[in-house]
Amino acid sequence: MALEIDLNGHRYSIGKLSAKQQFHMSRRIAPIVPTLIPVFVRLAAGGKRISEDPGGMADVLQPLADGLAAMKDEDAEYVLDTCMQAVQRKQEHGWANVWSASQRVPMFQDIDLAVMLPLALRVITENLGPFIQGLLTSQTGSPEATQAG
Repeated sequence: MALEIDLNGHRYSIGKLSAKQQFHMSRRIAPIVPTLIPVFVRLAAGGKRISEDPGGMADVLQPLADGLAAMKDEDAEYVLDTCMQAVQRKQEHGWANVWSASQRVPMFQDIDLAVMLPLALRVITENLGPFIQGLLTSQTGSPEATQAG
């Protein structure tokens, strides 16, 4: 079941990336994973919705924005394009894709960077969060990781 979130007065559905998309996404975001760890922890903790807390939203989005800024243009575009292709917006009669893959632009005029970054972050955490958590657990030498070997 897809995760649904509310952002800027609209309901969005965060879909799954294919295994191949997850692989390519993980390769591109690998250099920024250490800065995203606090983001994964905060999103996993739940509590007050981050979208309702502007200060919290800025704290969470800053590592992603910094990481994207440091990437080559083609890698940053791959990350945003791939993430946005996994998102749909609730409409009166169902769900609509928010991204035109062929044109590489939003399908809704009100979707700007302030909407794209939180959506991209949710796609990354939903699709790569368990993978990244597994890497972190195996590197810390937790009992589960050492017993498996």
